[in-house]
Amino acid sequence: MSRTNDDSATWAALRSSRSDPPAATVNNSERRATYVAALEQSEQLFKAASAVGPATAPILLYYGISQAGRAIIAAARSVRDNWRLSGHGINRGDLTVALPAVRVYAEGVRGSFVRLSAVLDSPIWDKDAEAVELTALWDALPQTIEWPLRNDDRRRTAHLLEYHDFGEPHPLLGVSLCGLPRELAESASLRKDLALYLRSYPTLRGYSYVKADDGPDADPAVVIYSSGRGEVHLNLVVDNGRSVEDQARRAYFETIATKHGEAYRSFYLVPVVGENKHPMHPLMTWWAVLYTLSMLARYQPAEWATYINVDRSSHAVPIEHLLAEALSAVPGLIASTIRAVR
Repeated sequence: MSRTNDDSATWAALRSSRSDPPAATVNNSERRATYVAALEQSEQLFKAASAVGPATAPILLYYGISQAGRAIIAAARSVRDNWRLSGHGINRGDLTVALPAVRVYAEGVRGSFVRLSAVLDSPIWDKDAEAVELTALWDALPQTIEWPLRNDDRRRTAHLLEYHDFGEPHPLLGVSLCGLPRELAESASLRKDLALYLRSYPTLRGYSYVKADDGPDADPAVVIYSSGRGEVHLNLVVDNGRSVEDQARRAYFETIATKHGEAYRSFYLVPVVGENKHPMHPLMTWWAVLYTLSMLARYQPAEWATYINVDRSSHAVPIEHLLAEALSAVPGLIASTIRAVR
């Protein structure tokens, strides 16, 4: 696994914040020291992960994101005196079950995962709630759309959501919902099947779609990619049907979509996991996934070695892909999250 120039630029930006740290740390020397030291540890752990293979990378990446969580809490203006983190705040079920079916859940009220989730308004679930399997968390990351752990008709992935700029005041928000699975895009009853599929995306409410024809019960018009995946165009009413400027439409768009980076084309329609009512913050989704993989690598090393064996396991290449993507995606989310909370 190797790092890119973009990763280096992200870490350089984070390093530069250490000499001019967030306001929440300015009048508290211990809080500032934690912010600085935790970011340094996070960067070193990610650098170490880039130099090793998948046998140990999950352990380093998980502790890298965990240390970044300490820096984020220290930077958060909404957190007063209780800014120190302790414990994981997340746990897992039986690690001997099939990889996609490993259960993950939040634990306690003081652990890092629970505390940071609260600061970021990211939903959690406990051991007694509906089981949240690793595969559901995995699929909520945009980087995994072509790399499933389990591919069946229950799979719900993050989908690129593209904003339509009408260039003038308009009562509708127009979006393109991209990357629909082949089976859905080619469905003979697309209207019904799309409605069923989108129940897992509760931020998308009250939509209509561009129709394939003028019939009252017409299916959505769908663009089929060469890969077999598809795209539909949706419209949503903004502000009770009054024509509004682009700024208002974009603001509504950002209540529906989740931002997964700073680049253009970085907004995604993300499914909920378990019984949650809204999607997790992307940093916390990565946190839960990396935690689970690290527990397998650490406590079930023989089974983990089997999972990452490209000659024997269908999971091996998806795992390699995810770990490589983590090296750039997670630092970018760390940086954007610090900017958001400071």
